Amino acid sequence: MKPINYLLTAIFLSSAYPISSQNITWQTYIDTSDAEIRNVIEVFTNYVHSSPDSLYDNPYWNESEKHEYTYFDFLEKEFQPSLFMGFPVHILSIKSKRGWYQIKAQFSYCGENGIPVVLCIVNYFARKDRNGDYKLWNALTLNRMNWEHTRSGYVDFYYPSYHRFDSLKAAKLNDFVIDICRNLDVEPFPFEYYMADDFDEIQQLRGIDYWMGMGGEIKPTGRSWYDKVYCSGMGENYFHEPYHILIDKYYPNKHYWISEGMATYLGGSRGRSMDWHIRRANNYLLEHPEINLNNMLELATIDQYTDYRYVLGGLICKNVYEKGGWEMIKDFMNSGKTDEDYYRAIEKYLGVKREDLDTYLRTELRRIAAEDKGDLNN
Repeated sequence: MKPINYLLTAIFLSSAYPISSQNITWQTYIDTSDAEIRNVIEVFTNYVHSSPDSLYDNPYWNESEKHEYTYFDFLEKEFQPSLFMGFPVHILSIKSKRGWYQIKAQFSYCGENGIPVVLCIVNYFARKDRNGDYKLWNALTLNRMNWEHTRSGYVDFYYPSYHRFDSLKAAKLNDFVIDICRNLDVEPFPFEYYMADDFDEIQQLRGIDYWMGMGGEIKPTGRSWYDKVYCSGMGENYFHEPYHILIDKYYPNKHYWISEGMATYLGGSRGRSMDWHIRRANNYLLEHPEINLNNMLELATIDQYTDYRYVLGGLICKNVYEKGGWEMIKDFMNSGKTDEDYYRAIEKYLGVKREDLDTYLRTELRRIAAEDKGDLNN
């Protein structure tokens, strides 16, 4: 689940700063007279210039993580299309301890108005390998050594020492893994699950000191990428992001609203059930009769808690499942990627034409909201 600012950043900078022009500088007070410091700067510079957004056996990364993880740079896809989309990079500091070198780097540029635009400040580590060559490492690999770790079924849970691990919730997540994979004909696989009270703790664990969009109200937040789930404020049994990493890659021929809709239908969003989001969306739409849901794919987010693609996408998936069970859901999840494919699939499986979506969806939202009298404040 990516905030919209990530997407806006990608749209703006994909044309403004091509990757080939990515410039690297460093603070003047960094002691480049030290040969080891120079070598660390060199390996980091070479890595940034080595097409790190492409998946291959990168010579500047350590063999241990490349062997264990297919996608070994855990920060590369933090932004879309990539962390290395073209922002100039400025090395802020290099700190050494027991053979490890921490590289703190800022990805930013200065706008025409003189105001700096900072994408992020991140940390990588470097250490010599057996051959005496410096290689890069993820901050997460080192930082998680200071967190607690519990393996439960398919899931490796990592969490701060203040958190009391809930084995019952962990068992529910494992049950979900087994059930959803069986229902959608997918083989379950192990994954890592990082949880904390505040998402800033997760980001710091990963090596991110600052990112564009940081701040605001502390609220439940979840992200996932490949074999890792990152979540805050939701404990051991948040199903939304595990659904994405377990299922999405096996059903590539689906519209992204189906992906987010299924994840919300099965696991809620931001720590709230889909019914909670339905009540919130229903109240909002009752206040805004001018909004035309016939063109729902053109609509932006409702607010910081609820998004059309989650609530309407989830409602549509719910109704497809109730009409035809898992077999119809599997067909629906193979119905095509384009907006036109999605509208056709809704008509095919629910019998609702695009020009009737506004009436249909508003009616369904009102019906479910009337059945569920839950409190939006809880």
